[in-house]
Amino acid sequence: MTDTNLIIIIIAFLVAIAAIYILYSIILYQGSGKGEELQLSTKNILEQVQVLFDKKEYTLVQLLATKYLDRVPGHIDVRIYLAKAYYEDRKYNQAIKQCLIILKKKPNNVDTHQVLGNCYIKKQVLNKAIKEYELVFDHKKTDKDVVRTLAELYRKTDQLYSSISAYEVLADLLDLDEDIADVQSILAELNEEAHDYPAAFEAYKVRLGIYPNDVNTNRKLIELYIKIKNYPVAIETLLYMLTFVTEPKVLLWVYDTLVALYVETEEYDKAIEYSEKLLDIQGSDKFKVRNDIATFNIKLNRTDEGIAILEDLAMMSQNGFDVTLELADAYIQRKDYEKALERYTILLDKATQREAKTVNLLICDLYIKWAINYSEQEKYEESYEMLKNATQYNALNPEIYYNVAKNYFAQKNYTSTIESLNKALEFDKQREFLAKYLLLLSEAHHQLGHFFEEKKALTDLLKVDEKNPYGLYRVGIMYAAQHDIKNAEESFKKAIMYDPNLLQAKYNLALLYENNNRDKAKELYIEVLEQDPTFEEAKNALTDMASSDYY
Repeated sequence: MTDTNLIIIIIAFLVAIAAIYILYSIILYQGSGKGEELQLSTKNILEQVQVLFDKKEYTLVQLLATKYLDRVPGHIDVRIYLAKAYYEDRKYNQAIKQCLIILKKKPNNVDTHQVLGNCYIKKQVLNKAIKEYELVFDHKKTDKDVVRTLAELYRKTDQLYSSISAYEVLADLLDLDEDIADVQSILAELNEEAHDYPAAFEAYKVRLGIYPNDVNTNRKLIELYIKIKNYPVAIETLLYMLTFVTEPKVLLWVYDTLVALYVETEEYDKAIEYSEKLLDIQGSDKFKVRNDIATFNIKLNRTDEGIAILEDLAMMSQNGFDVTLELADAYIQRKDYEKALERYTILLDKATQREAKTVNLLICDLYIKWAINYSEQEKYEESYEMLKNATQYNALNPEIYYNVAKNYFAQKNYTSTIESLNKALEFDKQREFLAKYLLLLSEAHHQLGHFFEEKKALTDLLKVDEKNPYGLYRVGIMYAAQHDIKNAEESFKKAIMYDPNLLQAKYNLALLYENNNRDKAKELYIEVLEQDPTFEEAKNALTDMASSDYY
C-alpha cells in the first residue's frame, strides 16, 4: 500500500513538471518565423494569469508572469497578480518588491496597498502595515475586513484610542449578532483600559442584550462594578447569575464574590447566609468557609456561636495553629482571658520555634489587655500583676510601661508616671506610640507644675503629629494660663478643626471669647450643649452670661 502511494506521488510530480514545461513552450516558443515576438496578446496573458491565480496555481502564476514581465515590464495588471501570487506563496519580500514597483507607477492603487499592508503584517512590521491600511481605509470605509484589520493593528501596537475608534466603526458595519457581540466585548475591554467606564459598561450591556446569560461577560461586568466600588449593583448582578449558572467552578466564584462584597459592605448576616450556601457547592473549601462563618458571627457580637464553630475546627484540624489563634482572640473579645491563655499555652507545647515567638508576643498582648480591664475596674494591684506577667513574654514592649504609667496617673502618682513613660519612650523604637506617650507625659508634668517640661513634651508631640487635636487643646490650655490669648485661640481653633467633637476645646475657646466676643462665646456654649446636654460647665457659663446680660 505504501509503495502504491509513493508511485502515485511520483507520477503526480512528473505530470506537474510536464505541465510547466508545456506552458513554457507555449509562452517562449510559440511565435512567428523569427521566434522573437510572443503570439499571446496582453488580453490572453492576463486571462491565463487570472485563471491560474483563481485555481491557486501560484507557482505557475509566478513563472508565467515573471517571464512575461521580463519582456513587457510595464504591464501593471500582470505585476499585480505576480505580487498577489508571491504573497499567497508566503514569499513576502518578493511580494513587497513587486508592490513597490506597482505603486511607483500607480500610487493610488488600493488593492496593491492592501497586499503590501498584508505583507508587512506577516513580517510583523506593524507600523508600516498601519500606514498602508490607513490609505486603504480612506477608500474602503465600509469594508468590514479592512476596518477589522486596521482596528486589530491599532490594538496590537497599543494605539488605544485609535483602536477604539476603529472598532466603533466596525460595530456599525456588522449585521450578525455573533460578530456584534464579539466586537462589543473587545470595545468593553479597551474602554476599561482607557478608564472610560461608562463606555465600557455600555459595551458590556450591548453584548448582554444579545447573550444575557453569557457567564464571562457578566463576570467582567461585575469586576468592573467592583473596581468602581458600585457594590450594590455588583451584588445584584451576581444574584442574577445565580438564576442561570450551574457549573460548580462558576458557582464557587459567584458565591465567593458575594460573600466578599457582603463583608466589604459589613452585611455580615448576608455573608453568613451565602457562606452557608457555599458549603453545599462542589469544590468549596469547607474548612475555610466555616472559619469565615465563625469570624462573621464574632463581628456580629455573636461571640459564643463563633467560638463554638472555632472549637470544632480546632479539634478537626491536625495542627490548628491559625484556628486556635482565632479562638484565643475570640475569647479575648469576650474578656475571657483565662480561656484565651489556655489556648495559647496549648499552642506553646507543640509550636515550632517561629510559632513560639509569635505566641509569646500574643500572650504579652493578652496580659496587657487583661491589665487594662482591671484598670477600668480600678483594680490597680491586679492590673500591675498582669503587666508584670506581660514582661515575662516580651519585656521590651513599650505598651507595658505606658499602661503602668496610666495606672500611676489614675492614682495621682505623677512622679512614677513620668518614670514609667520615659521607659515606654525608650522602648518605642518604631515611634509607633510616641504621640500618646508624650501627651500623657505632658499631663503628668502639668500636674506637678513642671511647665517647661510640659511645654517640651507638647512641642515634641506636635512635631510628630501636628494635627493631634488633644495635643493642640493642651497647648491652648498652656497658652491661656500664660495669658497668651492669640496663640491659645489659634490652638483651640485647630483642635476643633481636626476634631469637631472635642468639646473641651470648644468650651475653653468660648471662655476666651467671653471677654471680647460674647455672642461668639454664647454660640459655642450652645454648640457644646447641643452635642452634650450634660456638659455642666457650659450650662453654668451660659446661665452666668444670661444673668450678667440682664444686669
